[in-house]
Amino acid sequence: MTNEFNQFVSIQLTKNEKNALYVQLYNQIIELIHSRVLAPGYRLPSVRKFSQYLSINPGTVVNAYKELEKSGYVISHGGSGSYIAEKTSLMELDMGTVMADCTLLEEGWENKQNGDMINMRSIALNPDVISIKKFKELVIKVLDRDKGKTFSYEESQGFLPLRESVVTYLKERHVSTSAKNIQVISGAQQGIDIVVRALLNHGDYVFTESPTYPGAIAAFRSAGAKVIDIPMEPDGIDVIKLEKYLQRFRPKLIYVMPILQNPTGISYSIEKRNRFMELMRYYDVCILEDDYLSELSFRTSPLAPLKALDRDDRVIYIKSFSKMFMPGLRLAFLCIPEYLAERILKIKYITDISTSGLTQRVFDLYLREGVWQEHIAHIRKIYKAQFDFAYQVAQHAFSDKVIVQNPQGGLSFWIRLPQKILAKEFCLQAEKNHVYIACGDDFYPRHIDQSHIRISFSLLSLQQVEAGFHILGELIQERM
Repeated sequence: MTNEFNQFVSIQLTKNEKNALYVQLYNQIIELIHSRVLAPGYRLPSVRKFSQYLSINPGTVVNAYKELEKSGYVISHGGSGSYIAEKTSLMELDMGTVMADCTLLEEGWENKQNGDMINMRSIALNPDVISIKKFKELVIKVLDRDKGKTFSYEESQGFLPLRESVVTYLKERHVSTSAKNIQVISGAQQGIDIVVRALLNHGDYVFTESPTYPGAIAAFRSAGAKVIDIPMEPDGIDVIKLEKYLQRFRPKLIYVMPILQNPTGISYSIEKRNRFMELMRYYDVCILEDDYLSELSFRTSPLAPLKALDRDDRVIYIKSFSKMFMPGLRLAFLCIPEYLAERILKIKYITDISTSGLTQRVFDLYLREGVWQEHIAHIRKIYKAQFDFAYQVAQHAFSDKVIVQNPQGGLSFWIRLPQKILAKEFCLQAEKNHVYIACGDDFYPRHIDQSHIRISFSLLSLQQVEAGFHILGELIQERM
């Protein structure tokens, strides 16, 4: 019973206090929710077991649970127990935290390396590796060609020549589609939000990988969806648990990143990809595939997206160009099933009418004139060397008790800390030593993770990579 109650060790009830015991218990559970020890979807202990653990009357626990439900903190399901609500009065606080995480973790966090600060938290590309000269040339070419039309509203679905260029781009990735099924969007996060608004109703079940991207979790919860997370294995999502939960919950949507998953870096094996698609067809589930960073996969045999395996039009494929280009330009696209195209278009129009016309026209030339391919080749060469160096340094800096997986690509490593080191405390200690890293806890929809951190090298010189890992390695040795 001890492990089951690890989250509740801080609870102390005193009979001599003026507040009744059930009020004390109510207040202390709320504190655990505020501090994120109890995540949305967490199942509270049964009344009988909890009362035994706390050595109190079962009626005290019943009353506390009733008050939590009245306040919107807990949802009770007859016969299955009480759960921390997906959407509570804390939603604004949680969204603020998540949005801060998205800014700090995902999108070009301003490099705080003043003096000796080392940013191993951001996974944005180093802006110094992007060719501004070529971008300027193409901007001038667009302005000379299109003149004032460059700054007019584009149709909400996107600049038609760009959509046609995207179709050609997708053919190279073994995805066959047409321009009418391409929706240009202002970044991957907007794409997730549009899909959520198009497909989900309050109370619908959504499956995600665990861990996963915090911005997606926020979008699903903002729609009042119930998030069920499926653990990751070294070769992809746990398909045995996935099938078990599919039988039980029948979700409307599943969100996955099958190539260089964020934050783990895991890519699905061929066997797992095939089994995953079989399950989705059998249980009739719509898939939202986020192609997060596939260009930086350094495998000898590149993996095609799941969309290339889509035989019954159930995969919504989302691809961000800005992550590998200039994040501030906010450009991505959705490749959508035809039956969803009109609904997606209406929601896009409501969201922001259209994506920047200048950005779309310039990027169309990037694709048509082969500049994008040259850009990707250049970026891959730089980050392959950076990746290999960082992986070697990480293995050398950390003890044998630290598990450093090799994701064979990407901009970061998902690292399991030794058993007695708590991730949040370690991140705070690292910051005191001028190294910023990401705590694994931020990436879990429903569970508290005390053992993982994500360490990125994307913004750093080789000297900074070595220095950062050296500091972290020393901190681990001290705490062990």
